[in-house]
Amino acid sequence: MKILETKTATMAEALDILKNENEENLGYEQKITLEYLHRHTLLSKKDVVSAREALEKIEGLKEHQITALLDLLPEKEDDVKIIFMKERITLEAAQIKKVLEVIDKIRPDKKKIKAKRTPIKKKEEPKEAEEEK
Repeated sequence: MKILETKTATMAEALDILKNENEENLGYEQKITLEYLHRHTLLSKKDVVSAREALEKIEGLKEHQITALLDLLPEKEDDVKIIFMKERITLEAAQIKKVLEVIDKIRPDKKKIKAKRTPIKKKEEPKEAEEEK
């Protein structure tokens, strides 16, 4: 396999890519990733694309930083600062405010988040198998 291009992708974009693949063609790791993304992706690809466009207009943000912001959905200024702690740039207060405004527009309701993150129940073994043990 030859890698032609690499690009950072949010969880919503990765979910969309894996959903469009035929499940028979997915490897073991890809199937596990698909299951994980189904459980933990909070945004739709449409919301991510519109937010990405708005965040790209903010001067100084790079692609991988925008991806991190869209996956983590910071709620406060301190959360944004933590995401940028290892970066060489420091965002100004006005830039942080713009970032939070964009993210607040797409942030899902907390009730929806809680409902989405309920664990998937595992299949129970038949009672006959338990009795034989």
